[in-house]
Amino acid sequence: MNLDTFVLHKEERKGKAATQVTFDEDYNLPDYKPDVSAIICKHGNVRVEEVKVTKGHVSVKGLLKFEILYRGGMSETGISCLESTFPFQETVAVDEAQEFDTALVNCQLEDLSVHITNSRKLAVRALMDLEVTVFSFSREEFPQAITEQPGIQTQNVKQSFLELKGQGRDQCRVHEETELPANKANIQEILWKQIQPQGMRARADDGVLHIQWDLQIFVLYSVESGGRIEWYETRLPIDCRLDVAEAAPEDICYAWIDAREWNLQVQEDLEGENRLLVIDGTLRVDYRLYEEQQRDMLQDLYALDRCLLPKQRQVLMETLLLKNATRCKVNDVLSLERGQKDVLQMCSCCGQIQIDHCSVEDGGILVEGAVQVLILYFTREDHTPLDAVEGVLPFSQRVDVPGIQKGYRYELTANMEMMSAMMKDNSTFEVQAVEDLDVIVFEPRQILRIEQVEEMPLNMEELLEQPGMMGIRTEEGDTLWKIAKENHTTVEKIQQTNDLPPEPVPAGTSILLLKQVEMTTGGTG
Repeated sequence: MNLDTFVLHKEERKGKAATQVTFDEDYNLPDYKPDVSAIICKHGNVRVEEVKVTKGHVSVKGLLKFEILYRGGMSETGISCLESTFPFQETVAVDEAQEFDTALVNCQLEDLSVHITNSRKLAVRALMDLEVTVFSFSREEFPQAITEQPGIQTQNVKQSFLELKGQGRDQCRVHEETELPANKANIQEILWKQIQPQGMRARADDGVLHIQWDLQIFVLYSVESGGRIEWYETRLPIDCRLDVAEAAPEDICYAWIDAREWNLQVQEDLEGENRLLVIDGTLRVDYRLYEEQQRDMLQDLYALDRCLLPKQRQVLMETLLLKNATRCKVNDVLSLERGQKDVLQMCSCCGQIQIDHCSVEDGGILVEGAVQVLILYFTREDHTPLDAVEGVLPFSQRVDVPGIQKGYRYELTANMEMMSAMMKDNSTFEVQAVEDLDVIVFEPRQILRIEQVEEMPLNMEELLEQPGMMGIRTEEGDTLWKIAKENHTTVEKIQQTNDLPPEPVPAGTSILLLKQVEMTTGGTG
């Protein structure tokens, strides 16, 4: 017997594993860089280059990039910078992984330290948290009707499904230009830069996925004459478009975005002066598009002229419990360490979010982590004009998710919305940060699905022993479908004989039943 079916696509999180990667490297300064006498500040990030899934393992290749701003004796300003990368390759064991699965990799640089070995050599130590989540994508068929089989009684039920409408991985290249304002001097050399995406959002439109955010740019540079140091800060709105043919405005969009690969260069403007800043970057986007659907699914069936035996199986599907963004505010005080020079003027403030732990509790998800803060400032000392203070601001935020239970699948990403610092006195800063915690929660549901139907002839002896007419009184939980199937009749016949309205049937209702028998030869008795 053939079943008419509809197809739904779904994703399944098969396994998750985490490990730590340590770096212990020596770095020799290039010949063209001045000697290092003291490190002012440092910054690092991790870039994933390649992810390969094999049976039981996920291989990750990438780069650890570090930058330092330091005091160099031979430079005109006494300040210089350098940047470099260290490659890494790590294999993570995920027992459930298969060759054609998809892996989502999250890297967090937990700790970075750079120490001076001598004036031409640095010792770089780093600790990286590497988390791998393996997904598989599959299709499930659900019955909705019987193909060209008259005389069969069917019962359909409305089911809510979350359809995985589309998924993929793509890149978006960003190219922006901005010119120094008239009150800023021409650039001789970039000494330090900070490029930070803030307020990142992803939304679906007709055939397009929009990634929107503001790009916070800070540049510290030496001017063309006089050996002075100046800085420039600006904010650029960005709208990145990815072509996704199946995308629609009503889709539920969730994306993991890696936007840590940026390059900034100085170019001449139309008048031949070094005043044009050119920013290039690459966004790596893993996205999912979901659609909530209500579908009629075949739940039960029987016939009067034969015996039908439906074979059923439990299928795990998911529905959307919640998708929401919660803002977390962090407000704390950061003080200079002993021995640091007093603050004359603050230059910049930037930070990175680090999620340490997430746990499901009653009615919500508890998110614990920290914001790593770097503040660059000018001092009152002519021989050490520039210094920096680093700090860690812990936070704990509850994301309300009514109805969540342990074991529910959820995904959570954190993005910086805004960050600022204000001088309280010459040794203390008040730091404020606003984070967006974007969460999507899935509720698992076991659905009983008819996979095939076996046909057998009626047991006529047993059927003839049943009375042709009988009366019953309904009990709590009885339905017309259940009564009709058990007593070899139809819902329509029961309603006609007893002048009953559609379901539900109140308990204690008296019903007269007339047995119906349809012979395979076409006779009726």
